[in-house]
Amino acid sequence: MLTVNVTLLHGTIRATSPDDLALTGDLDPGDWPPSPARLVAALVAGDGTRDRCRVTTGAELALFERARPPRIHASPRSQVLSSQLRERFVVANEQSQGTVQEYPARTAVLVRPGTRVCPADPRLAYVWEDLDPGEEELRALSVRAARVGYLGCADSPVRVTVSRWFDPARAPETVWEPDPEGDHDLPVPFPGFVEVLDRAFDEWTLYRARRAWFRTERARYRAPGARPTRLERAWAATVWLRFEASLPGRAALRVAETLKAAVLDLYQRHVAGPGEVPAVLHGHGLEGRGYRLAQWLTLPEVGHAHARGRLHGAAIMLPAGVEPEVVEGVRHAVWRLRELAVPGLYPVRVLLHGGEARPWAANPDRWRRRARRWVAALPVVHERRRRHGPTLEDVAAWCEHAGFPRPVWARSSPVPLLEGSPDLRPGEVFRDREGVRRPYSYLEVVFATPVAGPMVLGRARQYGMGLMAPVGEDGRG
Repeated sequence: MLTVNVTLLHGTIRATSPDDLALTGDLDPGDWPPSPARLVAALVAGDGTRDRCRVTTGAELALFERARPPRIHASPRSQVLSSQLRERFVVANEQSQGTVQEYPARTAVLVRPGTRVCPADPRLAYVWEDLDPGEEELRALSVRAARVGYLGCADSPVRVTVSRWFDPARAPETVWEPDPEGDHDLPVPFPGFVEVLDRAFDEWTLYRARRAWFRTERARYRAPGARPTRLERAWAATVWLRFEASLPGRAALRVAETLKAAVLDLYQRHVAGPGEVPAVLHGHGLEGRGYRLAQWLTLPEVGHAHARGRLHGAAIMLPAGVEPEVVEGVRHAVWRLRELAVPGLYPVRVLLHGGEARPWAANPDRWRRRARRWVAALPVVHERRRRHGPTLEDVAAWCEHAGFPRPVWARSSPVPLLEGSPDLRPGEVFRDREGVRRPYSYLEVVFATPVAGPMVLGRARQYGMGLMAPVGEDGRG
């Protein structure tokens, strides 16, 4: 075992999230918990690498490259406060005409220092169960840890220690567990990680480095108190977005089509280059029955007395088995997406979800929490025709096609069953190029045991039709 204990000496840390939202002026939730990659990078900087090493050989850093992601003892997100992003202007270190802030021949530039987060417990512990360092390796890592002055920005001082055991008294009780089915992802070290950092440093010294040029890898984590979800076995990743202003619920299909077209365009221009966009994203030429396509969802406000069915966000679900490069490519394309211009509607700014609790419709927890009862927020397009509507056996097949267990009860209605759910007309459910149009209705299904979402059922789930909302035992969404 190898444990790295970290104490935030000021009780706060200023470290931007891996998506660098602060650079664009968006509210950045900060890197919490501080990623294992950030911690290892700090240890690398503690004594450098190659000929820059002073008191170590650098060989001890290879331990992290071959290890599995560590367990992280840190405060849960609900116990972490975040500051507002405050832009400010500083004097540029370049000559210019005029005077600024009483500095002659200078100008000012805009800087965004990023978000400062304050956890309830300033202590953290990173526990690698599979590492067993030798005496020399442990000594070298201890020396590097003692030379780490800050984590994140330079105004976030820390104390770092290394040991072969884990002391529960020196860390919070809450744990972030590595879990392929988790709903958080954090950058982690990987084989060749130190070499990537060296290359980034070399490029930076030549004034031409950009973060996007260098490889990163992420591991999924389960937040403290969260239960394992079944869905992540069917879906490799979900990218969550929120809109700066809400859009009409009747435009759900148009919004999904516009989002898909915009992301595919950005993927083609900035990721694929001369290559082709993967078939899993657009569906053309994909072999098989088509159940493993990316899904482009819109997130309406439904399930309470004041719900109006307006769209507050979107999500892109990528199926299991998709290459990690495709997942990162989609994230990169979405990061470049600034505005969504839906035909017939005003342009709306698109933001990556950064942990905000509101609006509730754009909060991932609203759609992925576990429940026995699920009700359609958007109409479900039937996979086959039935004169008297779908049977329980039909609905069970739709659930299995979407990666869920068979329900024990189901009902279908021609009108919405959930407060605020938009009552869509055929022209708002089917695409213009749709050939055979099957019936659609609003479903309610009940499972024997709680299941986790997001859940999308029916024939048109690639564009978000059939989005289901979890409903509690009290009937509230």
